[in-house]
Amino acid sequence: MNKKLLAKALVFSLLGASIIGCNPEDGMDGTDGKDGIDGINGQDGEDGEDYTPPASIFENKSNMKPLVAIDGQFNFVEAYSLVSSSDVLNFGGSDFRIGGGADGAGLIKNGEGYEYVVNFEDHFAVARLSLDNEFNITDATYLLNSSVADYARQCSGTMWEKEIHGGDKDLFLSASEAFNFDVKGIDPLVETPTPTADFGLDALGEFAWENATPLPQGTYAGQTVILGGDDDSSGSEGQVIMYHSTAGNADLTGGKIYVLRLKQVSDGAGAVMAVAADTQYNEGNLDFQTTYDVEFVEIVNGSSLTVDEMETACNDVFASQFMRVEDVDYQKGGDANARNVYFAVTGRGPGRGTYNDWGTVYKLELDATNPLEGKLTQVISGNTDTNNMDGNLAMLQSPDNICVTENYIYTQEDPNSFNRGHAAYIYQSDLEGNNSRKVLELVVRNDLALDKTTGLSGEFGSLIDISDKIGEPDTFMLALQPHYWKSNEFAGVDGGTQSLQHPWLGDSPYLEGSQIVIIKGLPR
Repeated sequence: MNKKLLAKALVFSLLGASIIGCNPEDGMDGTDGKDGIDGINGQDGEDGEDYTPPASIFENKSNMKPLVAIDGQFNFVEAYSLVSSSDVLNFGGSDFRIGGGADGAGLIKNGEGYEYVVNFEDHFAVARLSLDNEFNITDATYLLNSSVADYARQCSGTMWEKEIHGGDKDLFLSASEAFNFDVKGIDPLVETPTPTADFGLDALGEFAWENATPLPQGTYAGQTVILGGDDDSSGSEGQVIMYHSTAGNADLTGGKIYVLRLKQVSDGAGAVMAVAADTQYNEGNLDFQTTYDVEFVEIVNGSSLTVDEMETACNDVFASQFMRVEDVDYQKGGDANARNVYFAVTGRGPGRGTYNDWGTVYKLELDATNPLEGKLTQVISGNTDTNNMDGNLAMLQSPDNICVTENYIYTQEDPNSFNRGHAAYIYQSDLEGNNSRKVLELVVRNDLALDKTTGLSGEFGSLIDISDKIGEPDTFMLALQPHYWKSNEFAGVDGGTQSLQHPWLGDSPYLEGSQIVIIKGLPR
């Protein structure tokens, strides 16, 4: 092609491109262009299922949140409510509520689940809660109610476990402090409860029993040793009790009854001296954190004595006096450790003229071969400004229940008779009673009181370590007694009659509620 033809072709090519680019049907700004075809809406997908968190022990299962407040120094500890008196459970067409004054308790494995047995102090009753593997309550019933002929205040209690304590069956030992004075042995696995039967273990004798704690079967091979507290402040005052049998590790009928007696006391100048013969001593004769030799002396024919006769018998053998012995527990972690027994003495409060105003905790080291011999040391005392003025825990007010693990003492308060201006605390101390710190306190809610005012009314019941049973480390169950929480709906929940005609309430109903909580992360 020659140059002229090439030039003409180029001109017409550019002209055509210009005409196409300026088409009014498709402006450069796109505003006049034809609408594109709408896309087809996608079909809605099916709704997914709502997320359901897996069942867990560690969740609130009650309609009421836990009535405990964790101290800031223990912010790694968590609390969950298992059941409260406000929960109405129904099994087999019958309603069930837990009673008031929840105190002593024990937990045992039963198949794939558990049985939790707990006594209710002033409903005069003992209940069993059946739990599945996630601690949902699958059944509940009363094993003892207040219609029983020998009704009594069911105070602290301990589960005799056959794997730990010996014998061929488990047995819940529920101690009776007032009205009738014995220790009841109740089958926690009974299929058909008989809540008005006589469960008294007569061989253990009559005292104002606060607790009866069996030692593990390996602690003294072939022997049965049960230690208890006499929650008394009159007559012979409070004793440390021992039931002892050499006829096997599960003999609850043929043993003898003993009470603790000091062999040494303070000389008043910081040293130790032997006791004088035929002389009555009390804990006011002991210096704080000083160790003294002690013995257990027999109460001859003790099982045949009434509680009043027992008072006289204790004085006749010059048993050592304590101002209301409360709970008893032993150190965990093996048979040798279990010979280290601890007990709380609640005291009587200031201005009462006694030798123990604010309360104390003792360590009793039993002899390796002879449980009737040992050494006694006062390891915790609230008497920093009164009595001997040598205590180590100035906040302490009326220690009641205690829990001893392999490494710690947990001391629980009952400030209902006297107090230092704070609600009930639980303290953690080392095994020598030092380095005490507040772990948690009872929540006091005015809105739960009938008259909307509470004071500091409330205390703790049992704290039990369930870690090994459920395979979860540092896990405990705690019973709460918020005495301020009252409701007419709680009257007679045990199914018996005596709690409706309470002898300390002018034959009026007992109206208090309780709560059981799970504690996660508490060091043991």
